[in-house]
Amino acid sequence: MATNGPATPVQGHRWDKKDLERRICHALEIAKQAVERLASTGYTDPDEPGNSIRPEKLISETALLLYATSRVGHLDGLRARVECVAQLLIPHARSERMLLGVCLQPAIALDYAHAHVLLSRLGYQDSGFDALLEQSVRSQARAGRERTPHRTLEQEWIRGTWKDSRTVPRQCTPPAALNSVLNQSMDLLSGSREDIYAFTHALMYVTGFNISPRRLPRARGAILAEAEAALARCLDEQDYDLGGEVLLAWPLTGATWSPAAAFGFHVLARVEDQAGFLPAPGTRLERLNKLQGGDRTNYLLATAYHTAYVMGLLCAAALQPGRTPPSRIPTNGSARGSAKMILRCLDAEGQSAHWRDQLNQLDDLERDAIAGLLLSIALRRKISQRQYGAVQQLLKMGYDLGLADTPASSQAAEMLERLATFADATRGQPPRLKGASPCISAAPLFETDLTRMADGPLVSG
Repeated sequence: MATNGPATPVQGHRWDKKDLERRICHALEIAKQAVERLASTGYTDPDEPGNSIRPEKLISETALLLYATSRVGHLDGLRARVECVAQLLIPHARSERMLLGVCLQPAIALDYAHAHVLLSRLGYQDSGFDALLEQSVRSQARAGRERTPHRTLEQEWIRGTWKDSRTVPRQCTPPAALNSVLNQSMDLLSGSREDIYAFTHALMYVTGFNISPRRLPRARGAILAEAEAALARCLDEQDYDLGGEVLLAWPLTGATWSPAAAFGFHVLARVEDQAGFLPAPGTRLERLNKLQGGDRTNYLLATAYHTAYVMGLLCAAALQPGRTPPSRIPTNGSARGSAKMILRCLDAEGQSAHWRDQLNQLDDLERDAIAGLLLSIALRRKISQRQYGAVQQLLKMGYDLGLADTPASSQAAEMLERLATFADATRGQPPRLKGASPCISAAPLFETDLTRMADGPLVSG
């Protein structure tokens, strides 16, 4: 799984496209090994069941990587690699197991047919599979499973890709997207990892991987502002699987890479180059080092293949015209000295993460350009530690620096207002009406002894 090359290659002001292509080839090589070793039976981890994978999942995600990569398959070295993996994948995608799933479970027939559909779009047709799938999706039980909005979007995207429907107006927003997290504000401070997962996947299927895009349900700027807050969390938790998916928001929406997004890509590239692969949350290095031979390879593939695929998807999206990330962090509009002030708060905790190593490679202007990202990291850390007095101080700092016009800061200010009401309620006092909007300008209004109360364990668990 080794990969070679510089951590931050430069070609003019854009990331070197040859390096992006190299990273896709790396993902395709991992895909080849994963299909050869795991596509038949999947992987079962008796010690950590969360690492177990069903073969259907691996097969579908491999097909998705091939489909997305096919958009840049004209580049040297990619077309042959896509063809190689596709030929390995076809017998698994159209196996008796998949056909039986389509036959017996019409409500999830498109899930079983996912890889078949994408392979068909790549030119590998199978009329027999299509005939059975057609029967299943017309059956009485075809809609017999309730799904969350992002899963509904996935189903609609698979069906549209299979039928290649030209009748759906691409400028329209899918109805399911209106009910998804793309059309709502995520809980950026205490939400779950699954919430971010729903966000990234809804965005993938609405944009159609830039192949069949639909209209976003909210303004692109609002969606990307929340993506930056989610990115801050992923980088600080070293969750590169989810972080890579979040970074797709910029190339998939056609937006210019923000300083925070560019920094996030630089972090992922540096970590991949140093480790030889992009680590996943489920990969335990101490356990990996105890395994040998095929057991070691299978464990590494099972736990890390998805993160490698995400990096491949990200690089494929970044290779499309006008979507390449910058080779250096953009510095327009940086607030001089802002990063240094926020870093004093972060460094005092003694916590370490890979993003800090990449930050050390930046000059002062580049650091100031991502000060908003650093503020989001600091806010979330203090909230997770229930140090609400420190949250108030950070909000005041961010407001003074002009960095607080973000969803994360706004939600933090709202949280402090709720805590003030909580403090009154626990003392049996009527709530104080501040008349402040839930924006950062409300931060200086927290003049009570909230700091003293909130720094303790207000809520158990």
